[in-house]
Amino acid sequence: MSGTKPNSARNRRRGPAEQPRRRESLPDKQRRCILSRSEHSTANLIRFVADPDNRIVPDLAERLPGRGLWLSANRAALDEARTNGSFAKAARTAVTLDAEVAAQVGDQLAARALDYLGLILRAGAIAIGHDQVRADLAAGRAGILLQAADGAPAARARLRALATGLPAVEMFTRGELSQALGRADTVHAALRQSRLSDMFLRECGRLAGFRAIGESRLPASGQQNELLDRVGSE
Repeated sequence: MSGTKPNSARNRRRGPAEQPRRRESLPDKQRRCILSRSEHSTANLIRFVADPDNRIVPDLAERLPGRGLWLSANRAALDEARTNGSFAKAARTAVTLDAEVAAQVGDQLAARALDYLGLILRAGAIAIGHDQVRADLAAGRAGILLQAADGAPAARARLRALATGLPAVEMFTRGELSQALGRADTVHAALRQSRLSDMFLRECGRLAGFRAIGESRLPASGQQNELLDRVGSE
Protein backbone atom coordinates (compact mmCIF):
# COMPACT_ATOMS: atom_id res chain seq x y z
CA MET A 1 0.00 0.00 0.00
CA SER A 2 1.40 3.38 -0.96
CA GLY A 3 1.66 6.37 1.36
CA THR A 4 4.05 7.87 3.86
CA LYS A 5 5.46 5.63 6.54
CA PRO A 6 4.64 6.42 10.17
CA ASN A 7 7.23 8.45 12.04
CA SER A 8 8.21 5.90 14.69
CA ALA A 9 10.07 8.48 16.76
CA ARG A 10 7.00 10.68 16.87
CA ASN A 11 4.88 7.68 17.86
CA ARG A 12 7.25 6.95 20.74
CA ARG A 13 6.86 10.52 21.98
CA ARG A 14 3.05 10.33 21.94
CA GLY A 15 1.66 11.14 25.38
CA PRO A 16 -0.83 8.85 27.09
CA ALA A 17 -3.72 11.28 26.51
CA GLU A 18 -3.22 11.29 22.72
CA GLN A 19 -5.09 8.90 20.46
CA PRO A 20 -3.45 6.81 17.70
CA ARG A 21 -2.79 8.77 14.51
CA ARG A 22 -4.70 7.78 11.38
CA ARG A 23 -2.92 7.02 8.12
CA GLU A 24 -3.41 9.18 5.04
CA SER A 25 -6.24 8.10 2.74
CA LEU A 26 -6.03 6.97 -0.88
CA PRO A 27 -8.55 7.66 -3.68
CA ASP A 28 -12.03 6.37 -2.86
CA LYS A 29 -13.69 3.46 -4.69
CA GLN A 30 -17.24 4.33 -5.76
CA ARG A 31 -20.09 2.23 -7.17
CA ARG A 32 -23.72 2.99 -8.07
CA CYS A 33 -26.51 1.56 -5.90
CA ILE A 34 -29.05 -0.31 -8.05
CA LEU A 35 -31.91 0.99 -5.89
CA SER A 36 -31.14 4.67 -5.32
CA ARG A 37 -29.04 5.05 -8.49
CA SER A 38 -26.63 7.18 -6.43
CA GLU A 39 -22.90 6.56 -6.16
CA HIS A 40 -21.46 5.57 -2.79
CA SER A 41 -18.23 4.21 -1.38
CA THR A 42 -18.10 0.43 -1.46
CA ALA A 43 -17.61 0.66 2.33
CA ASN A 44 -21.34 1.37 2.44
CA LEU A 45 -22.49 -1.14 -0.19
CA ILE A 46 -22.96 -4.87 -0.67
CA ARG A 47 -21.96 -6.51 -3.96
CA PHE A 48 -24.26 -9.14 -5.46
CA VAL A 49 -23.83 -11.23 -8.60
CA ALA A 50 -26.03 -13.56 -10.62
CA ASP A 51 -24.78 -17.15 -10.53
CA PRO A 52 -24.98 -19.47 -13.60
CA ASP A 53 -28.60 -20.26 -12.69
CA ASN A 54 -29.46 -16.54 -12.53
CA ARG A 55 -29.83 -16.72 -8.77
CA ILE A 56 -28.71 -13.55 -7.01
CA VAL A 57 -26.06 -14.26 -4.36
CA PRO A 58 -24.16 -11.87 -2.07
CA ASP A 59 -20.46 -11.41 -2.78
CA LEU A 60 -19.19 -9.79 0.40
CA ALA A 61 -15.53 -10.35 -0.45
CA GLU A 62 -16.10 -8.72 -3.88
CA ARG A 63 -14.32 -11.53 -5.74
CA LEU A 64 -16.96 -13.57 -7.58
CA PRO A 65 -16.97 -13.37 -11.38
CA GLY A 66 -19.77 -11.56 -13.14
CA ARG A 67 -21.25 -8.12 -13.28
CA GLY A 68 -21.45 -6.59 -9.83
CA LEU A 69 -24.85 -5.44 -8.62
CA TRP A 70 -24.20 -3.01 -5.78
CA LEU A 71 -26.77 -2.14 -3.12
CA SER A 72 -26.75 0.03 0.00
CA ALA A 73 -25.75 -2.04 3.03
CA ASN A 74 -29.02 -2.12 4.93
CA ARG A 75 -31.94 -4.49 5.32
CA ALA A 76 -34.61 -1.99 4.16
CA ALA A 77 -32.82 -1.36 0.86
CA LEU A 78 -32.35 -5.09 0.28
CA ASP A 79 -35.99 -5.88 1.03
CA GLU A 80 -37.17 -3.15 -1.34
CA ALA A 81 -34.79 -4.16 -4.12
CA ARG A 82 -35.86 -7.79 -3.74
CA THR A 83 -39.54 -6.95 -4.23
CA ASN A 84 -39.50 -4.11 -6.78
CA GLY A 85 -37.46 -5.76 -9.54
CA SER A 86 -34.27 -3.74 -9.08
CA PHE A 87 -32.06 -6.82 -9.33
CA ALA A 88 -33.69 -8.03 -12.56
CA LYS A 89 -33.45 -4.57 -14.08
CA ALA A 90 -29.77 -4.21 -13.14
CA ALA A 91 -28.94 -7.76 -14.30
CA ARG A 92 -30.99 -7.27 -17.51
CA THR A 93 -32.55 -10.68 -17.16
CA ALA A 94 -35.02 -12.59 -15.01
CA VAL A 95 -33.42 -13.56 -11.69
CA THR A 96 -34.38 -15.30 -8.47
CA LEU A 97 -33.55 -14.16 -4.96
CA ASP A 98 -33.85 -16.11 -1.71
CA ALA A 99 -36.50 -14.67 0.62
CA GLU A 100 -34.03 -15.02 3.50
CA VAL A 101 -31.24 -13.14 1.73
CA ALA A 102 -31.19 -10.29 4.28
CA ALA A 103 -30.63 -12.72 7.14
CA GLN A 104 -27.94 -14.47 5.10
CA VAL A 105 -26.12 -11.20 4.45
CA GLY A 106 -26.29 -10.26 8.13
CA ASP A 107 -24.92 -13.63 9.22
CA GLN A 108 -22.12 -13.49 6.66
CA LEU A 109 -21.12 -9.94 7.61
CA ALA A 110 -20.99 -10.93 11.28
CA ALA A 111 -18.85 -13.96 10.43
CA ARG A 112 -16.45 -11.81 8.40
CA ALA A 113 -16.06 -9.30 11.22
CA LEU A 114 -15.42 -12.05 13.77
CA ASP A 115 -12.89 -13.70 11.44
CA TYR A 116 -10.94 -10.43 11.44
CA LEU A 117 -10.91 -10.56 15.24
CA GLY A 118 -9.17 -13.93 15.07
CA LEU A 119 -6.54 -12.46 12.76
CA ILE A 120 -6.08 -9.47 15.06
CA LEU A 121 -5.57 -11.85 17.99
CA ARG A 122 -2.90 -13.78 16.10
CA ALA A 123 -1.19 -10.48 15.23
CA GLY A 124 -1.05 -9.57 18.92
CA ALA A 125 -2.88 -6.30 18.30
CA ILE A 126 -5.58 -6.70 20.95
CA ALA A 127 -6.02 -6.34 24.71
CA ILE A 128 -8.65 -8.59 26.35
CA GLY A 129 -10.21 -8.15 29.78
CA HIS A 130 -11.48 -5.13 31.70
CA ASP A 131 -8.19 -4.18 33.37
CA GLN A 132 -6.07 -4.72 30.24
CA VAL A 133 -8.49 -2.66 28.16
CA ARG A 134 -8.52 0.10 30.73
CA ALA A 135 -4.71 0.18 30.67
CA ASP A 136 -4.61 0.39 26.87
CA LEU A 137 -7.15 3.21 26.89
CA ALA A 138 -5.19 5.14 29.50
CA ALA A 139 -1.93 4.69 27.56
CA GLY A 140 -3.43 5.77 24.23
CA ARG A 141 -2.75 2.38 22.64
CA ALA A 142 -6.38 1.53 21.81
CA GLY A 143 -7.85 2.24 18.39
CA ILE A 144 -11.28 0.59 18.82
CA LEU A 145 -13.19 -0.35 21.95
CA LEU A 146 -15.00 -3.69 21.61
CA GLN A 147 -17.52 -4.87 24.21
CA ALA A 148 -20.12 -7.63 24.35
CA ALA A 149 -23.65 -6.30 23.96
CA ASP A 150 -24.82 -8.54 26.81
CA GLY A 151 -22.03 -7.54 29.22
CA ALA A 152 -22.76 -5.69 32.46
CA PRO A 153 -24.08 -2.23 31.45
CA ALA A 154 -22.23 -0.31 34.18
CA ALA A 155 -18.82 -1.79 33.31
CA ARG A 156 -19.39 -1.18 29.61
CA ALA A 157 -20.41 2.42 30.28
CA ARG A 158 -17.28 3.09 32.36
CA LEU A 159 -14.94 1.92 29.60
CA ARG A 160 -16.99 3.69 26.94
CA ALA A 161 -16.56 6.93 28.86
CA LEU A 162 -12.77 6.41 28.90
CA ALA A 163 -12.73 5.77 25.14
CA THR A 164 -13.72 9.32 24.19
CA GLY A 165 -13.24 9.91 20.48
CA LEU A 166 -12.69 6.23 19.67
CA PRO A 167 -15.06 3.97 17.72
CA ALA A 168 -16.91 1.60 20.05
CA VAL A 169 -18.45 -1.68 18.88
CA GLU A 170 -21.15 -3.37 20.99
CA MET A 171 -22.85 -5.48 18.34
CA PHE A 172 -21.75 -8.98 19.33
CA THR A 173 -22.64 -11.23 22.25
CA ARG A 174 -20.08 -12.50 24.74
CA GLY A 175 -20.59 -15.95 23.19
CA GLU A 176 -19.65 -14.66 19.74
CA LEU A 177 -16.60 -12.81 21.07
CA SER A 178 -15.51 -15.76 23.18
CA GLN A 179 -15.65 -18.11 20.21
CA ALA A 180 -13.82 -15.71 17.91
CA LEU A 181 -11.05 -15.04 20.44
CA GLY A 182 -10.85 -18.51 21.98
CA ARG A 183 -11.33 -17.18 25.49
CA ALA A 184 -14.35 -17.92 27.69
CA ASP A 185 -16.65 -15.13 28.82
CA THR A 186 -15.04 -12.34 26.78
CA VAL A 187 -16.79 -9.01 27.38
CA HIS A 188 -14.14 -6.28 26.97
CA ALA A 189 -11.42 -5.89 24.34
CA ALA A 190 -9.44 -3.08 22.75
CA LEU A 191 -8.07 -3.28 19.22
CA ARG A 192 -4.90 -1.44 18.38
CA GLN A 193 -4.67 0.56 15.17
CA SER A 194 -3.89 -1.68 12.19
CA ARG A 195 -5.10 -2.59 8.72
CA LEU A 196 -6.93 -5.54 10.25
CA SER A 197 -8.75 -3.38 12.78
CA ASP A 198 -9.79 -1.06 9.96
CA MET A 199 -11.21 -4.03 8.06
CA PHE A 200 -13.04 -5.19 11.20
CA LEU A 201 -14.60 -1.76 11.61
CA ARG A 202 -15.56 -1.65 7.93
CA GLU A 203 -17.48 -4.91 8.29
CA CYS A 204 -19.15 -3.63 11.46
CA GLY A 205 -20.25 -0.54 9.55
CA ARG A 206 -21.92 -2.69 6.92
CA LEU A 207 -23.34 -5.04 9.54
CA ALA A 208 -25.01 -2.08 11.26
CA GLY A 209 -27.57 -2.08 8.46
CA PHE A 210 -28.62 -5.63 9.41
CA ARG A 211 -28.14 -5.86 13.19
CA ALA A 212 -28.91 -3.70 16.23
CA ILE A 213 -25.88 -1.63 17.21
CA GLY A 214 -26.80 -0.94 20.85
CA GLU A 215 -24.40 1.60 22.39
CA SER A 216 -21.89 1.34 19.53
CA ARG A 217 -20.15 4.42 18.20
CA LEU A 218 -19.41 3.72 14.55
CA PRO A 219 -17.74 6.07 12.05
CA ALA A 220 -20.05 8.36 10.11
CA SER A 221 -20.39 7.66 6.40
CA GLY A 222 -17.55 9.97 5.39
CA GLN A 223 -15.20 8.51 7.98
CA GLN A 224 -16.18 5.00 6.87
CA ASN A 225 -15.13 5.96 3.35
CA GLU A 226 -11.71 6.89 4.69
CA LEU A 227 -11.38 3.42 6.22
CA LEU A 228 -11.91 1.83 2.83
CA ASP A 229 -9.51 4.34 1.26
CA ARG A 230 -6.75 3.17 3.61
CA VAL A 231 -7.23 -0.55 3.33
CA GLY A 232 -8.07 -0.70 -0.38
CA SER A 233 -9.78 -3.68 -1.98
CA GLU A 234 -9.48 -7.08 -0.33
